Amino acid sequence: MNKLLVHISRDLLAKAVQHVYKAVSSNSPVSRLSGLYIHAGREGVLFSGSNTSLMVQYKVCITDSKVLILNKGSIVCPGKYLFEIIRKLEDGKVTLEVNEHLVLSISSENTRVCLGGMSPIEYPFIRPPYYHQSANYINVSCNLFISVINQVVRAASTSEAKPILTGVSMEIQGNRLNLIATDGVIRMASLSICIENEGGVSGSVVIPGENLMEIAKMLADDGLTKVTIELNHHEIRFMTPNLLITSVLIEGMYPSTRNLVPTSHVSEIVLNIKSLRQMVERVSVLADYHLVTMHVSENKLELTSSTPEIGDVSDVLLLEDKIGDNFSITINVKYLISTLRCIESDSIRVRFAGRKSPIVLLPALEDRACLFLLTPVMTR
Repeated sequence: MNKLLVHISRDLLAKAVQHVYKAVSSNSPVSRLSGLYIHAGREGVLFSGSNTSLMVQYKVCITDSKVLILNKGSIVCPGKYLFEIIRKLEDGKVTLEVNEHLVLSISSENTRVCLGGMSPIEYPFIRPPYYHQSANYINVSCNLFISVINQVVRAASTSEAKPILTGVSMEIQGNRLNLIATDGVIRMASLSICIENEGGVSGSVVIPGENLMEIAKMLADDGLTKVTIELNHHEIRFMTPNLLITSVLIEGMYPSTRNLVPTSHVSEIVLNIKSLRQMVERVSVLADYHLVTMHVSENKLELTSSTPEIGDVSDVLLLEDKIGDNFSITINVKYLISTLRCIESDSIRVRFAGRKSPIVLLPALEDRACLFLLTPVMTR
């Protein structure tokens, strides 16, 4: 077996390990699934971590001046301990060396740590380093894709009662990528953006919401302009020059959400979203059972809430615009705050279609098809 020997800068090593560690199982610090794979080869150093749902590979290219490979080789070592060690090392050059007993030595300045490892042959989820891209892919602006994920994913369910609703539906149609999430009861988010689809790829998949949140964080840390998304039968892959993320898919048919969106409305108001967020958070302090009531009249929105034996609160915000009737509606303030934090806009439109219909929230000025729904709470 080749004895791995690599010199690498601490900042580059920390970045690689941090990405990969997001996919390392934390159930047991000594199980095989908790291992982090390191492979020094002809093209560079590959770091890989995997659990039953997500696999992450990060490649440090041999052309990078911050890495020097003296000996090729591989090892799997405890991910938790490697992550903590690298995170706390001082800046500078780090030496990674594996001996014949599968012990990884980590040396930096006056610090030397030895970690017992295992053979990659025993690691269950290792795949060929950076396998090649098929023709079934699209390209998306990285920042735009991150923005879409962050706005949509929090509407997905957190309950395993209906596993399909814990995922986000992603559909490719022509040059559009559509993402939809709903908990099936209270809220829904839908967003559509332009993509590069030279191969004419089409299809739809459901991606675990938790995986998408981690993917957004990793893509944001990678700092690149474009991400390639590749669809396969049982998985989806997200690729940049250094990063490869593979997620499992949730099997089943995602429920249609078209009938959830009101086809008409009797009133629409426009509000400054920053002022509205601050107002809602103030009123939420005394919201018994998380309930607040919105009262719209003339040119103002009044929010009220109360908690018996503690007190009550009301707050008023002037409207930027209003079309239609006055109205009152009670909603869950926890979900309202979460939705408002997701919407990336200076102003927001709120459409009212009746006391039993969801309210529709839309960015006031938006070049993407984007909407959010919140179902009201029926009170006497």
